[in-house]
Amino acid sequence: MLAAFFFSFDYTDLAVIVPRLMHIGAGAVALFAGLVPMLGRKGGVWHRRAGRVYVGAMIIVAVTALILTALLPLTAARLFLTGIAVFSFYLSFSGWRAAARRTHALAPLDKAVVVLVLLVGLAMLGAGVYWQAILFGFFGVLMLANASFDARGLLRPVAPEGRPIPWIFRHIPRMGGSYIATFTAFLVVNLGRWLPEAAPAWLGTAGWIAPAIIGGWLIRRTVRAWKTKLNVA
Repeated sequence: MLAAFFFSFDYTDLAVIVPRLMHIGAGAVALFAGLVPMLGRKGGVWHRRAGRVYVGAMIIVAVTALILTALLPLTAARLFLTGIAVFSFYLSFSGWRAAARRTHALAPLDKAVVVLVLLVGLAMLGAGVYWQAILFGFFGVLMLANASFDARGLLRPVAPEGRPIPWIFRHIPRMGGSYIATFTAFLVVNLGRWLPEAAPAWLGTAGWIAPAIIGGWLIRRTVRAWKTKLNVA
């Protein structure tokens, strides 16, 4: 019986199930690990450890999203969420690199990731034009803007007034923006399961908008606090 099961099992399903489980598991780890640096003591041991776990989880999320896109039938929703996964990974990666290296110099690894995100951003923008999808175009432009800023700005790590740009002002918005994108993807994917069938359509739209509004406000507040602390205009 065991041999019959072994030879009759559809391993093409396994090729999809494994990355899907890894994707879901890594996403859950990222959601919880990302809370530790935000709520805990800044710069401490747990802050750094949780940050590394978060970035590692986001790498798995992005890679498995690309694998699933290649294995499963291509749909606009799947392609869009894959783009969001890559964008969220990029924000977390660039934010982590800013803290780890404490510089804006562009290393070979950073260059490779920037090129990858530029290509994905162009694909998102092209999909938005092809399908006339506003969200595709919006996030495609957002990805291109961030990657282009890094490709240009990391080569010039000195501010116009001649002082080095504090790495913290790249670390906070990028890590915060990554968590917002991750939480938004989680919320949108599961919102349909949580809401009753008679729920108004605007609740689905709110799932896209609310995390960005609330998270963006918290990021701006944190950046202002650090500017005051470091006496930066």
